Amino acid sequence: MEQPNRPILTILIVEDHLPTLMAVQALVSAAIPACRTLAAETAEQALELCANDAPHVVVMDIVLPGMDGIEATRRIKERLPETRVVMHSSHDMQIYREGSAAAGAGAFVTKNRTFTDLIPAITSLLPPGFTVSGGGK
Repeated sequence: MEQPNRPILTILIVEDHLPTLMAVQALVSAAIPACRTLAAETAEQALELCANDAPHVVVMDIVLPGMDGIEATRRIKERLPETRVVMHSSHDMQIYREGSAAAGAGAFVTKNRTFTDLIPAITSLLPPGFTVSGGGK
């Protein structure tokens, strides 16, 4: 059984639209093969996963059923200040950008730029010791 000396990068994707969730999960898994992805369809599920798994990076939708992604980000950052958050929204509005930054998000990517901007945003926020190169199977 292979046990690497470095921890495995864990990325949580929070998205209530299942096709988008699956596309983002596939994109992240292909670009960062050495990562483990988790998925949540609500902010409440995301908070529970964060409490149990402490992901390194969260890709957070803003408009979610129940609690919105900005409030969820605020709560995640209060409990897990080392967790990095990339806001991922189809709404490119200044109020969302400002709210995301105030909640502690480190990046904001619009969904129409997912395939060009999401992976660079994630990699720009990776904790020390994590890289996307050299990943293998």
